[in-house]
Amino acid sequence: MRLNRFLLRPLVAAVAAALVATALGPAAPSDVAGPVKVYATEVTHAVNAVQDFDLPAGTTHVAIHWTGHSNATVFAALSRDGATFPKAAEVELDEVGEAKGDGETYGSVMAVPGVKVVRVTADQPLPTVTVLALNAGAAETVPSPRGNRAAAVNSIPSVIPRAAWGADENIRFDPYGEERWLSEYFPLQKLIVHHTAGSNTDPNPAATVRAIYYYHAVTQDWGDIGYQYLIDSSGRIYEGRHSREYWDGAIPTADDASGLTIAGGHALYHNAGTMGIAMMGTFTSQAPTSAAVSSLTSLLTWASATHGIDPTGSSTYVNPVSGITRYTPNIGGHRDYNSTGCPGTVLYGMLPSIRAAVSAATNNWPGEAFNPRRTLSFAPGTYVGYQFNAAGGIVSSKSFALTTPSSAPTSQSASVPGRSGTWYYITAGVWAGYWVPGSAGTSLSGAPPSRSEDSYRPWLPLNLAAGSYTGYRFNTWGNVTASTSFAPSSPTWVPTTEKSMIPGQGGSWYYVTGGGPLRGYWIPETAATTLGSLPMVNFVSPSTYGIGQLTVTFVNQSITYGPTSWAWDFNGDGTTDSTDQSPTYTYTSEGTYSVGLTVTDSLGTGTLTKTDYITVVAPQPSTYVPLTPTRLLDTRFGNGLSGPFSAGVPRTVQISGRGGVPANATAVTGNLTVTGQTAAGYVYLGPESTATPPTSTLNFPAGDTRANGVTVALGPTGILGATFGGPGGASTHLVFDVTGYFVVLGP
Repeated sequence: MRLNRFLLRPLVAAVAAALVATALGPAAPSDVAGPVKVYATEVTHAVNAVQDFDLPAGTTHVAIHWTGHSNATVFAALSRDGATFPKAAEVELDEVGEAKGDGETYGSVMAVPGVKVVRVTADQPLPTVTVLALNAGAAETVPSPRGNRAAAVNSIPSVIPRAAWGADENIRFDPYGEERWLSEYFPLQKLIVHHTAGSNTDPNPAATVRAIYYYHAVTQDWGDIGYQYLIDSSGRIYEGRHSREYWDGAIPTADDASGLTIAGGHALYHNAGTMGIAMMGTFTSQAPTSAAVSSLTSLLTWASATHGIDPTGSSTYVNPVSGITRYTPNIGGHRDYNSTGCPGTVLYGMLPSIRAAVSAATNNWPGEAFNPRRTLSFAPGTYVGYQFNAAGGIVSSKSFALTTPSSAPTSQSASVPGRSGTWYYITAGVWAGYWVPGSAGTSLSGAPPSRSEDSYRPWLPLNLAAGSYTGYRFNTWGNVTASTSFAPSSPTWVPTTEKSMIPGQGGSWYYVTGGGPLRGYWIPETAATTLGSLPMVNFVSPSTYGIGQLTVTFVNQSITYGPTSWAWDFNGDGTTDSTDQSPTYTYTSEGTYSVGLTVTDSLGTGTLTKTDYITVVAPQPSTYVPLTPTRLLDTRFGNGLSGPFSAGVPRTVQISGRGGVPANATAVTGNLTVTGQTAAGYVYLGPESTATPPTSTLNFPAGDTRANGVTVALGPTGILGATFGGPGGASTHLVFDVTGYFVVLGP
């Protein structure tokens, strides 16, 4: 069990009015029906002065990023009819994407409802400017926050969890079900305030959060959003970076089960041990709303109290990973850590008063240690509660007689300054705001069980056979707070998160994350409930087209659990040709073949057939035709493909029909060059697009331009596939100059 250690402030009327409301309640149902898929389209042009970019219908947000001059000033004018353009506004830089090292400069996400054309102007010639158009979903009612404002400063304010604002959790995972951004947790040292540099009058903030999430997770290849929390102009607080699965009804606290805070991506070189809170809008010359400032103050108050941070103090931040140190205010702005204007001149100037407000709301009694809130039991009898000031003196008291046993949520304290014995601070009911002395008649209900052994897998479909089920909703400590019955008349699939056990409850349970009457509940595992659609069968091969005899190596990409067997059918005749996991097979006859794979693991059997997957042609004589060297690919300037290449993302470029290469060419010769690579790796060039190539065409170190002469076969439509193999997040530019081609001799 983890002790929440914090310091309480006197319960003066002003603080009570700001913080006291109702006790924590069950989670309100979300007005977002589930994960909202964000649809993205990118258009890239060189911009020498002015360039218009047409937006697809349904675009809700745009973000502009470019290469060439990181210090360029870029402006955007937004037109609703494509003919008239208002005054252009400077594109604010995205604070999270600074100094990514991939050669791109990233602008912030802008809400553009109804806009059809974006006119981009730059003060310097830019070889590539990309306008990312996002459809983050239609306007919806305001999502419901989880929990209510609590009476004590150790209670986090209401937060809209990821599920409520429509986070598509699938984009956090790679095809193998692994999180793309490794979760790391550290003791919290600093609280850092940001702004998102977007609109101050956002009509749909939940959609903007989704757009920022996609921009960080996918476009910038982070795997998740960089901030731990975001706050809109109405004061609604949104859960940002995913830290863990929370019990239904629990408010997301950006921590692990032991209270360590997840590292975000909001302050370069200073992310481990810091919490990033982003105010949605631009506050260079305008102040945030009073509602937003109030929520920021409440969130900072909770974080300071829970993690023992002095809100008005300064100290040396020590990066627990790199050892980098920096002396900063404990509650600071992004500009205290990096060369940036964030969080805006006006908001940064408000931080001293915000620190003072946090300090006024934070308890400064030294040496007090508190356990998490629990239920305090009262036997029948007469009790007197006392209210104390900062020095421990009594300022008021209250008597109350119980004729039957009763209870109230409380925080337990070992002692009260100026008073001996054990006292309890009551957070709800007639005793709210008072301390009551411990006695034989007052006892805390059972100690909350530890959550440290909870373990989860990614979302998976759960198959419920026809029958009757009871789902249970639990609070943070595993106590049942609600239940519901469900009786499907036919087999039903629901998306769930699998968990090994629930604290305080025996057996294995599943937390239901999809729609329907079980959403938000845990259901017990039975013989009729099984996780389905596993194994997840998939395979690729580096050769899908070639001249016989054609030898093909099949790469098994299936996701399985437990002991697994494989059965391959290489020619579609229904017989098993191999039981190897990743076999090699030689096709001796020309023709087109379907390939099937059946995988059986501890959870069941899955089958995949790729129709007409392998094409084999008869060998024919060919001749070589030299060409004047012609550049058919240069990702630096959008020739053939716009760049750079991202690691592990295969792409294809059309070769035949360009630069003198005829449509019937079967192979080409040329020079392959890599440049601007951010990490060591390799490039594969071949007749097909594959994320797992069998060989490398060119190996290279980081930051060193390398070239090599190559001869490569073309795919059946005259394309070349290219893949950059390197660490996640790395990138490189590719250049290919064709010097000749092979063509088949025939009538």
